[in-house]
Amino acid sequence: MVHRSNDTRLLTSLIKSERDYTTSLNSVLMHSYTSSASLKAYASASSPSMGNIIISIAGLFAAADDALKKYVASVEAWREELKEIKELEDELGVVLRDREILVTRLVKVTKQKPPTAPPPSTGYSRFGGGQPETKLSLAQAELQACEAHLAGMESELEVRRRRALRNGLEARCKALVDCGWVWGEKGKDGLRKLHSIGVENGSNGTVEGKPEYLNLNMACTVDSA
Repeated sequence: MVHRSNDTRLLTSLIKSERDYTTSLNSVLMHSYTSSASLKAYASASSPSMGNIIISIAGLFAAADDALKKYVASVEAWREELKEIKELEDELGVVLRDREILVTRLVKVTKQKPPTAPPPSTGYSRFGGGQPETKLSLAQAELQACEAHLAGMESELEVRRRRALRNGLEARCKALVDCGWVWGEKGKDGLRKLHSIGVENGSNGTVEGKPEYLNLNMACTVDSA
């Protein structure tokens, strides 16, 4: 039976990369919290109306961070699934090494020459004595049992790997969609709040920071007057 080579270097590299990724994202979240706190502190030095808007927008940033935290959690859950796959692959590697030992032992048994005279005693240790045919049968039985166990482990590993890939990446994609939606909605909420500030621009009578359609409405009102 042909068995897949058990090389876990790529999986190990992926697990490490995902760990570094979540570490970086958690660092961003920590700095974002500090940034929002500083923004709220700065709002206290502004006028009440402006300060309230700034504090409200800082709250929107915090909500965006909460959405990002959920995405980070999905990446961490995905990494845990990868670690479980790594443990299974390590166990498979042990069985593969045992199989190599049994194969080597079987090859040695097949090369033994038949005895020229009957052995003085019928008792023998596992591989230390006895008829070559008996030792050959025992070695074959052990190897066959190992092959069956190995095939079962490989089948289980493949199922677990497929499930981890599908479920883990699916959860990440869903969290990414949710995060993007929250960021978009909070961003639009922030723009609506900022548009209510209305900073006058003396050069042309328009209002800076407002959408173009609001400036056009104001211009029409001035002309009609």
